[in-house]
Amino acid sequence: MRVSQLTDFFDRLYPFALAEEWDNVGLTVGNPRAEVTGVLFALDVLPEVIEEARELGCNVIVTHHPLIFRAIKRVRSTEPQGELITALLKHDISAIALHTNLDSARGGLNDTLCEMLTLEKPRPLVDSGTERLFKLVTFVPQAALEKVRRAMWQAGAGTISDYVNCSFSVEGKGTFEGLAGKTNPVVGKAGVFEETGEARLEVILRREISGRVIEAMKQAHPYEEVAYDLYPLVNKEPHTGLARIGSLRKAETLDAFVKRVQEMGVFVTRVLGEADKKIRKVALCSGAGSDFVGEAIAAGADVYLTAELKHHHGSMARHAGMALVETEHYSLEKHHWPKLASLCETEFKGLKTKVSKRESILWRAP
Repeated sequence: MRVSQLTDFFDRLYPFALAEEWDNVGLTVGNPRAEVTGVLFALDVLPEVIEEARELGCNVIVTHHPLIFRAIKRVRSTEPQGELITALLKHDISAIALHTNLDSARGGLNDTLCEMLTLEKPRPLVDSGTERLFKLVTFVPQAALEKVRRAMWQAGAGTISDYVNCSFSVEGKGTFEGLAGKTNPVVGKAGVFEETGEARLEVILRREISGRVIEAMKQAHPYEEVAYDLYPLVNKEPHTGLARIGSLRKAETLDAFVKRVQEMGVFVTRVLGEADKKIRKVALCSGAGSDFVGEAIAAGADVYLTAELKHHHGSMARHAGMALVETEHYSLEKHHWPKLASLCETEFKGLKTKVSKRESILWRAP
């Protein structure tokens, strides 16, 4: 298996197009054509993580935080970032980042946290995934409709929320005239005006797979020149977005909620709210989600769980009567890696995967 195949698998699970504009996800360092010897999961690319990967025989490191966030003008091995990039290249180790796409995608990190907290009916707190959907329309003879439609489905088109193999078709009339000596039409003859029955076929697809779907459509289509339209949509992709909000099956006190969070192995740094405050509706955001305090308040959350909250957000929450639970960053975000390692082993039989044991919580209580 090549690194590119692993990257494509991650893109199917947690589409890279879901990443925020400022983010940098996917393969950031390495050779996409290299054979994968093993995969190590960690929050960050650190010197000890690179050394661990070497010792374990893993030539791919998958992290949550990208090693390269923004464009860089130089790589110097005497500087922290340059030292890490140099070490990866020296030892032929590829680095793949799954960041805000993992946060936003259905089944990603935030959904894992919802599962651990047993939240019911979780949904995204902040919209994301807009303008990622296209509608592809083509015109095909009735006899070839089923073949073309299935080819588009098999290429990934036609999924709407929890429904697959979705399409729409309607009968109509198509007209054309192929230039004599230059065309070989399936219907009629070159140089003769033709009018024939056709079906207008429509499917929904994700933006990033449009090229693949169009090529599959063309391969299945009987015409030598395929007419089609591709429309960008402003529809939001279902079940995607940053942060989550859901409900506990049974209300519990804030202190009881905090204790459950700690029992998950999450290092709680601060709590805002009365110990006996009743908690039922829970909002959460992996990582530094302080910017979404307002959204949590607007959604009617009783408590908002995230890392690295700012002082004025505490004032907002107190005024609104919403509790806050602030955690350390690493211990809140580490929980998805065992699940993803298992998914990789299921997809790629015989693949060696490991979750870093060298990386640890960077902060501690004094």
